[in-house]
Amino acid sequence: MSAPAIPVRPVSPAFAMFAALLAGATFIGFSGIFVRLGDVGPAAAGFWRMVFAMPVLFAWTAFERRAPARRSPLRGGAFAAIALAGLAFGVDVALYNGSLGYTTIANASLLGNLAPVGVVLGGWLILGDRPSRRILGALMLAIAGALLLVLPKFAGNPAASGNLFGDSLAFGAAMSYAAYILAVGRARHHADAGLVSLISSLVCAVFCLFAALALREQILPASLQGWLAVIGLGLVSHALGQGLITLALGSYGAGAASLVMVWPALVSVLAAWAIFGEQPTPLQAFGGVAILAAVLMVRRG
Repeated sequence: MSAPAIPVRPVSPAFAMFAALLAGATFIGFSGIFVRLGDVGPAAAGFWRMVFAMPVLFAWTAFERRAPARRSPLRGGAFAAIALAGLAFGVDVALYNGSLGYTTIANASLLGNLAPVGVVLGGWLILGDRPSRRILGALMLAIAGALLLVLPKFAGNPAASGNLFGDSLAFGAAMSYAAYILAVGRARHHADAGLVSLISSLVCAVFCLFAALALREQILPASLQGWLAVIGLGLVSHALGQGLITLALGSYGAGAASLVMVWPALVSVLAAWAIFGEQPTPLQAFGGVAILAAVLMVRRG
């Protein structure tokens, strides 16, 4: 007598997309670690991030083109949105990487992840995408958590210190990333995720290379650690991290998806603590709990 079959509950598409969103955010959380370990300039690090992600993105796009349900070829409006996304992401990468030279990884990551403020407000005022009460509540909770994480700096705690210039660069990166999220959300209505990631990454690479040359940065890594760092930045943080986020944006609205982007801040804090000894304070721990609660609210909303 054969054993009875055990019914297996299939994973719902909504949960799968949320898992992809959270996994992508986790991989992005290590970008600051890779940049800090690298020995190239901020914009140059962004250029190498795009370069080493290209083989994965080309393979992803080729796989999508074979799918029977792939979308129609790009139109002018869709291409413009993707190009804008690439430009905005280039500014975000250069500013965020630059902030790491003036402030801690925790401060740079947390201020850089205030993008939900710009996304929700921009989506509401420009695109007419009115957020739900739950999303607004999660946004407030995420912002409160981020404030708790950076508050020790203002109290004079050396472990959380960072100057105003570095924090300003990180905030500028957050607003640039908000523009990127809005542009990708619009582009995903007309193009597959792989193609959006590929074209926007090409635009970003060109922008970062010209910026690195204009700023006379160190472009070529000078050590094995430097090469491994930029390779990890491209494969882990961008190809996997940004790619999974772009995939999930096809199912989640830009406002809800951007809220989950506070997750990399917590990942960065923990990684910086383990690798560089940037120990979080009790207030930062409470902020991390608030961020986790905001992520759970987005999942339910």
